[in-house]
Amino acid sequence: MNYFYEENCRLCKKSIYEQNVQEAFKLCFNCYSISFEFIGSTLVKNHIPILYLPWWDSYNQCVICHQPLEFKYNCQKNCLNCPIVYTGCRFCLTTNIIFGYINQSQCKRCKRIERIASIGTINVSDVSGNYNIDEFLNFTKFNIANQVDDFVNNINKNSNPLNIYKYNFASKLKIEWISYSRITNLKEIAEGGYGKIYKASINGNIVAVKEFLNSQDPSKYFLNEIKSLYQCYDNKFEYIIKCHGITKNPTTNKFMFIMKYANGGDLHNYLQENFTKITWKKKMHILWRISDGLQTIHEKDFIHRDFHSGNILVEITEIDSCIIDQYLIGDLGLSQHANNTSNEIYGVIPYIAPEIFKGVAFSKASDIYSMGMIMWELTTGCKPFANIVHDTDLIYKIIDGERPKITDDTPEDFANLMKKCWDDKPNKRPSAKQICERFDLWANKGKNPDQFNQAEEIRLELLKSKSIGPEFSENHSKAIYSSRSLSSFISEFSSTNSMNSLEQKYVTKEYELDINDIQRDFIIKNSNIQ
Repeated sequence: MNYFYEENCRLCKKSIYEQNVQEAFKLCFNCYSISFEFIGSTLVKNHIPILYLPWWDSYNQCVICHQPLEFKYNCQKNCLNCPIVYTGCRFCLTTNIIFGYINQSQCKRCKRIERIASIGTINVSDVSGNYNIDEFLNFTKFNIANQVDDFVNNINKNSNPLNIYKYNFASKLKIEWISYSRITNLKEIAEGGYGKIYKASINGNIVAVKEFLNSQDPSKYFLNEIKSLYQCYDNKFEYIIKCHGITKNPTTNKFMFIMKYANGGDLHNYLQENFTKITWKKKMHILWRISDGLQTIHEKDFIHRDFHSGNILVEITEIDSCIIDQYLIGDLGLSQHANNTSNEIYGVIPYIAPEIFKGVAFSKASDIYSMGMIMWELTTGCKPFANIVHDTDLIYKIIDGERPKITDDTPEDFANLMKKCWDDKPNKRPSAKQICERFDLWANKGKNPDQFNQAEEIRLELLKSKSIGPEFSENHSKAIYSSRSLSSFISEFSSTNSMNSLEQKYVTKEYELDINDIQRDFIIKNSNIQ
């Protein structure tokens, strides 16, 4: 269908469109100039950003999150998700988009003041009472404001002001303070090394709620995880679990954060329940998505530091009879910026790179070692070293180069990539980008089809003979797969064993640096960490 648009503005008579440019309906830049500023509020301490639109906004979705708006009165509508208030001047037909809570709104053109109606279900008390958390929430709020400010500043005479409805303000995660009273149907579903996970509802939507258990400094890990989720999340490519906001249990006084609920559980449980149905092609797809998430974290210059199958969540949705699965990386409480040299040792022993046990700082390469273990887990449905005690003996074996046995159905190219991820030398391991590109070739572009077709045939034979699968593996009662402090093992490893007194079975390979000197320096350094 062809539409006719006037070439000149009715108000100023100037040309709206550039010569020989065909585009959709456009407003005149001179007569419909968008502006942006901060004003004070009597409801909250901080200044509130306001976006002024020189037209009546009839859009029924929020410009930030694109969720439906709640219409309060003829001149006011609210976004319950952000929260943002939209007020219109009925005399000038202009709109104020208010990024926060104020009790009145002033038209920029005629200066008339309109009182903002009760915001109902929105919680006006948008502060937690904790200085560090409130500072972080304000930072995320102002980050949205900065995006709006950037959009306004980049508008020029050739721009279309209406493009504000197309701009992706939500590419950065928005985290808000959520009143605990909005949470219903709270039910504990899991407990890990750092806290409890609950399933709950907010406004009819199912969410996951994470509460940190008492540890040396629970607030430290809480704030670190929420910051890491914020920095690493990208709405355009959702590979990291989404965090909606922060709340506080008034009974226990513990802070909690509210996340997207992954209905498929963690990756290990998913493998346990579906292993026989996961073909080699499906394995490549899963690992492609996971490696893409790890690449996202590394490109943000972060290190996960606790990367294992229990921290990868599975979401399964059905759209038009088509099953769509997502593999989302979570539990970023230990993640750090790559420049942070803190080397606190927490995690799951089989997934930790050997150099970490020798006092070397966590790195992107140590995450890659963990990725290699996840690759192996996809081939077997089992966690690595599940049949032995997870203690100092296992640490020595890992340092000596012991790795899980590769299954007979594993394609040669896949096995070679996995071995590179396991390499003793961190600089020999591939990057997350290289791994992701390789899985993309195998999963989506049909690279080496003969190897994977043959592997699938062997896989089916092994399943038939009951040679592989989680139900046929042995599990030791002292094989521990929840993240925990490993300081006691490291201390024992360093102080009670010297290279001269080790039994022959524990003699390690010769390294460039003396392991005891490294560990002694590490223990001293680690004891000074506040």
